[in-house]
Amino acid sequence: MKIGHVGISVSNLKRSIAFYKKHFDLDCVEKYHFKDKGMTIAILKKGDFILEFFEFKKFKPLPKYRKTLDADLSTVGVKHFSVEVDDIFKIFKNFKKARVPFEKEMQTFNNGAHYFFIKDPDGILIEIMSKP
Repeated sequence: MKIGHVGISVSNLKRSIAFYKKHFDLDCVEKYHFKDKGMTIAILKKGDFILEFFEFKKFKPLPKYRKTLDADLSTVGVKHFSVEVDDIFKIFKNFKKARVPFEKEMQTFNNGAHYFFIKDPDGILIEIMSKP
């Protein structure tokens, strides 16, 4: 079994596609427009990794309490998604240079794996991890 994709509602589809293309090298491979629902769906892909974005003309922003990892962990629901990378230190420097907002700076697990959290343009939490 494997996860098929991760679905994320975004406030600005063009901005989100550009962010994930720049920082994760994801390509937008499909778009669907549903005028009756005021919604557009975009599928972004790199290898087997797939994100599905939903943009609504009338969207509700992410509540403030959902924008911080520690405050949101006690709320029922999905918290974040994680991306495993080979060179976490290079990726970390690239995010710093690009001034991407960090939720949690570089940390180390007991097994030696490293991780940190960033936020996408809508405040969605993303964990970046290295292999142990």
